[in-house]
Amino acid sequence: MVSALHFDVLVYICSVLLIGRYVLQIIRLKKYQFHNKSFVAIVDDCDCPLDPFVSAYLSTLASQSFNTQLRKAVELTFVLKQFASKCIDLPTRMASGQFVSEKEYLQFYDASCLQKDAIDSNVVSLRQISDKTLRNIISANQKCMAKVSNETLQGRVRRFREYCTWLFEHFHDLHRVDEVVSNRFHRLTSKIKLDEEGLGRNRSQRVADPIESVIPDEVFARLLEMILPSSPNNPFTGSRIRNYLLVSVLYQTGIRRGALAKLKISDCHFSGSFDQISIYRSGGDPTDPRLDKPNQKTKAHLATISSVLMRQIKLYIDQVRANIPQQQPHDFIFISEKDSRGTLGQPISLKSINTIFQKLSDALQFYVHPHLLRHKWNEIFDKQGEALAIDPKLLEDIRKYAMGWSESSAMAQTYNDKRLAKKAKEISFAHQKKVDSQ
Repeated sequence: MVSALHFDVLVYICSVLLIGRYVLQIIRLKKYQFHNKSFVAIVDDCDCPLDPFVSAYLSTLASQSFNTQLRKAVELTFVLKQFASKCIDLPTRMASGQFVSEKEYLQFYDASCLQKDAIDSNVVSLRQISDKTLRNIISANQKCMAKVSNETLQGRVRRFREYCTWLFEHFHDLHRVDEVVSNRFHRLTSKIKLDEEGLGRNRSQRVADPIESVIPDEVFARLLEMILPSSPNNPFTGSRIRNYLLVSVLYQTGIRRGALAKLKISDCHFSGSFDQISIYRSGGDPTDPRLDKPNQKTKAHLATISSVLMRQIKLYIDQVRANIPQQQPHDFIFISEKDSRGTLGQPISLKSINTIFQKLSDALQFYVHPHLLRHKWNEIFDKQGEALAIDPKLLEDIRKYAMGWSESSAMAQTYNDKRLAKKAKEISFAHQKKVDSQ
């Protein structure tokens, strides 16, 4: 009698033999909405789900934020494409107990180190070069030029391990699995996990100068002047007031791009001190029509802005936003002011915010992005805290609240380390000066 598990495996293997699976198919990511909730799927060239196992695995991520689901789906798409290019079907390998050889894993790891364009260019161009030595030199040079960050590499490797583990547990009864098969699988996953952990420990190889600013003061001053609606250097022909407010809220509060994009009129405290904005997580907001719904990544807190900026936001809401038609009324502050693809009056997209900063970067001849203003906020915060002689422990507690970090978060240590490095440099200079004067 064939068990349900064995029947499941048998049906799957038969389907591989009959239709050839996705080794010759296009594999791509698709985002869609259903009942105003965002979903992500991995599909073929006909927009059909790639296979039931991929879809079932993605469904296990449903409780996580959409951005997390999207990131993991992107990583899994990369994994599937790499093994499909080698005619390797992971569900078949996991079901049969054959798994992935060390050579196959190392080939995947090497590919994971590279940007997608570099992988594609290697496949096409290097085969046309006959001299093997020259081919190796070009290949090595391309790889050095196109390596991804450790964080990206770690994500790809982790997704491969977690997907394989999910498949293994699906196909094999953990209490009855053959010991040889089990040991072989755990040797593979242990090797992968060691590689993951090594990447985590060496995430940043760059030692930053503690004196160096993320945005030089001269560039930052130019940015603040340039973004003024009346500035002759303003690179925008339209939406100047909105763009000025977007940048101003970011540098005055240090909030993330997602928190900015989801700000609602009701989040602004237009009373009392007239300087507070509520920042909080809202999950899948049913009033948000955007496919990529922005969200607050960290815990809820109150962000403080100048009362002048708050009054400017109120003026924008009453005088500018109110005159832009909306197909569906909503409470989001910052909206699209152009009818690009029928988005007039809809909440501003994360992509549009990126486009604003790209235009500012081009005008400044210095690359700025929303998160860089979060780092700049922390630099200014450190200087003000030092000027006010605030106790370092209290300063870090205030920083954690303002950034929305939990008490156990280690993020504050990043900025604390920079401050300590700066102090160490000052003490070292003082010591050298004393020695030189003797």
